[in-house]
Amino acid sequence: MKLAIETYAIREKVGDEQAIRHIKAAGFDGIDYSFYYTPDDSPITGAGYLEHAKAVRACLDEVGLACHQAHAPFRFVWGETMDESEPHYLEIVRAIEAAAVLGAEQIVIHSIRPPKEQDTVDYNLKWYRSFEPYCKKYGIRVAVENLFMRDKKRGCFKGRFATPETLCEIVRLLDSPYFVACIDVGHAALTGMEPEDFIAGMERGVLKALHIQDTDYRDDRHVLPYMADLNWDGIMSALRGIGYDGELTFEIFHFLERVPTALLPETLRYAAAVGRHLIGKFEE
Repeated sequence: MKLAIETYAIREKVGDEQAIRHIKAAGFDGIDYSFYYTPDDSPITGAGYLEHAKAVRACLDEVGLACHQAHAPFRFVWGETMDESEPHYLEIVRAIEAAAVLGAEQIVIHSIRPPKEQDTVDYNLKWYRSFEPYCKKYGIRVAVENLFMRDKKRGCFKGRFATPETLCEIVRLLDSPYFVACIDVGHAALTGMEPEDFIAGMERGVLKALHIQDTDYRDDRHVLPYMADLNWDGIMSALRGIGYDGELTFEIFHFLERVPTALLPETLRYAAAVGRHLIGKFEE
């Protein structure tokens, strides 16, 4: 099993090139490139997106780091136009193409949150199918993630594709090799399932991506494993049990946001050590 980490919080501190060098020096095998949380004029999804992607790929190749996975922007909302005339849609299309330049096999694209009483599945089937032509063109697949919705009135969280049955169902209904599943273990915990049970309930071959983070079951913490309350022995055992063959990908940006830039190299080395410890449990 390979070890990867998302780039957002590291890039925010030191820029893409230095982020890649830090990640490689820390001992990670690859990155999950973050296309989200960028301003409109960012070179990441703005007018110069392809040149930027080529520069990032050159840096990855130079240091010997892989990018097998990426994460699309998620500013598109229900009711916007599903074509390139819509800026929030266009930035996702650009992210798909740029991710392919980076070498990514898949890109996580969030489902769309519905208004009350709307059919989440039908709308999101249309949403995801709109990207299939781009997947075919650029040779990349889309990963559908289990998500949550915050119910501020009741002080709780609701899920979106928040059971193994519903997550597998939407991938099955999409009925295409260009769609797979991604489990965020923290989201599973927030929306009512132990992550190890969610993983164990997945159909073999559907789960191809992970977002690994720890949480206290009360909010979407995105901290390093062993800093909160998830059962990491159970999670790694469940992954082994379903024959998971993808990467172990850390999405720990809230943990990294708090780290002073000067401590970032040491912090990433520790994070990589935690990742290797988890992989050891998977492979034992």
